[in-house]
Amino acid sequence: MRNTILIVEDDEMVRQGIVDALQLRNWKTDVAATCEEAEKKIKEDTYMLYILDMKLPDGNGISLCRKIRTATENPVLFLSAYDNESYIVEGLEAGGDDYVVKPFRTLELLARIKSLLKHSNQTQQMRPEGIRSGHIFLDLNSHTVYVNDRAADLTLTEYRILYSLINNAPGLVTRGKLLDLIWENNDHDVDDNALSVYMNRIRSKLTVDSEPVPIETRRGLGYRWTDRTEVVYGSFF
Repeated sequence: MRNTILIVEDDEMVRQGIVDALQLRNWKTDVAATCEEAEKKIKEDTYMLYILDMKLPDGNGISLCRKIRTATENPVLFLSAYDNESYIVEGLEAGGDDYVVKPFRTLELLARIKSLLKHSNQTQQMRPEGIRSGHIFLDLNSHTVYVNDRAADLTLTEYRILYSLINNAPGLVTRGKLLDLIWENNDHDVDDNALSVYMNRIRSKLTVDSEPVPIETRRGLGYRWTDRTEVVYGSFF
């Protein structure tokens, strides 16, 4: 998990907003909604950066920060609805590196994250440049899919569907989540059959020498990418 950012936030909308913003910029994320859940993850893995809500249902981010500091010096960024100086000082004294007050602007949060990573000596060989799976390579910078080193003619929606499958491999991506991607990229109504149409197009464009594309259909549930995937890293800046 060294190339992953842990987000500990109990507000689902705030948490998902941060996840979406980071993943859109090709950063891997992991999440927790409670101290108990976060503590388990912290014990099992070391993350390259920790985003901690100051107040959680079963505790607070300050105690989590102290636990993190027993294992790593990787950056900790606090989120809080409180801008009182005492809270800021307490968080920094516990080992935090920065502090963002809610509500915050997404671009400000991203700038703070980049700054922390830049000064933590972790920025080299850390930014995912692409994902490889067998004869397929996703270029995360140009949003291009290569099949046997040749660019495949995927639309933006097809690319986003494929990225969602490969990025979540071997986990299942639900029909609902994939349909949301289709809705986001169409200015007209789409029906439930649209997903099947897109999946057929993707399979067709990725097929080489009649070899089956590793997309498993889970009828009524969703789809999953079954091949092994490998992230190719570059630098953040």
